[in-house]
Amino acid sequence: MVDMHPDKCAEQRGLLIAMALTSSIMGVEVVGGIISNSLALLSDAWHMFADLMALSLCYIASRISTKPATWDRTYGYRRVEVLAALINGITLVMVAAFIIREALERLSSAREVYGLQMLATALIGLAANFASMAVMYRGTFSINVKAAFLHMLSDTLSSVGVIAGAIIIHFTGIYIVDSIIGMAIGMAVIYGTGRMLSAAINILLEGAPGHIKPRDVADRLRSVEGVLEVHDLHIWSITSGLHVLSAHLVLDGEAIRDVNRVLNEVKAILRRDFGISHSTLQLEREGYEEVGDVCHI
Repeated sequence: MVDMHPDKCAEQRGLLIAMALTSSIMGVEVVGGIISNSLALLSDAWHMFADLMALSLCYIASRISTKPATWDRTYGYRRVEVLAALINGITLVMVAAFIIREALERLSSAREVYGLQMLATALIGLAANFASMAVMYRGTFSINVKAAFLHMLSDTLSSVGVIAGAIIIHFTGIYIVDSIIGMAIGMAVIYGTGRMLSAAINILLEGAPGHIKPRDVADRLRSVEGVLEVHDLHIWSITSGLHVLSAHLVLDGEAIRDVNRVLNEVKAILRRDFGISHSTLQLEREGYEEVGDVCHI
């Protein structure tokens, strides 16, 4: 049994509570959508089903990510969370595309929608979404939990849209509003998922974290006394919040005799100024000709 960090325990408790709330309200919205004949409400229920799958996947990934490193998995299983975020993002886009297709089909033949039943069910869904978001919010997120939180946030916005549509339909009888809101929900979900998907793909491609500029890191390291040049610089993330660097530092004759000072100063800068907690540094004497491939940017 692996001892988990308290934040991980809290994260997993929040996910379990959110799963219970989401599954309960999803059932209510399905029944309410059928009774009221509301596409917007049924769209919201489909969205909640996607939320439930997302939360379940996040919970499983969170559990797996706590497994210790092995000789075959020297960084452990932390990147499982990124894979879960990627899958959740793709699922969100697919659900949104389905909602938009249904909305387009209904635009040509607007069906009667019962606004009061639609409103009552959407209000229950909105309350549940707020409760789930409050339980999950911890101030900081892994990309895995951020993906689940985005599911809940977009579902909350969907519920707000459904409520607005129910009010308009009840007072005006314009049923086409239901299809328009369903389409707007789908488009909003796709838009909101883009940044999270981009972050997950960037991590899997071992790109530099968005808030860290490799050129700035290199310039900062060159400012350390005795460091003449920086090359073969690589910065990537294992998962969200865990950033890694490797680099070669060319030192002058004085600094090469005081490598402990250079290493400690460089590592302190990386941690303090850039949030890079793990670094591998090769120290080279000025004039050293490297054997093998050298990466030049």
